[in-house]
Amino acid sequence: MLWPLVMLLVLGTIQLGVWWHARLTLTSAAATAADMLSVERANPATARAAALRVAGAGGVEDVDVRAERGGRQVEVVVTGSAPLLVDLGLGRIEVSASAPREVPR
Repeated sequence: MLWPLVMLLVLGTIQLGVWWHARLTLTSAAATAADMLSVERANPATARAAALRVAGAGGVEDVDVRAERGGRQVEVVVTGSAPLLVDLGLGRIEVSASAPREVPR
């Protein structure tokens, strides 16, 4: 009777670790893209590709990167799915990052 509960606890802990790793990976991908887009002559395609590389290296699946460059601010939103064994609707993660744009002198 105790064995299934222990196994459920172990599986839940592993699932939480995988989810947390995916979230940290997407946070890093969003920050990378925001940093790249904040410079004056930034290429949005290069920043998007860098974010996809970071997320892919972390094992995150179905990654989407959206970026907006305003007059003073850059906003990047990265979404992806954590590779969970049992997805209870929490596997889709969305993370955003922002950075000030470089001002030309």
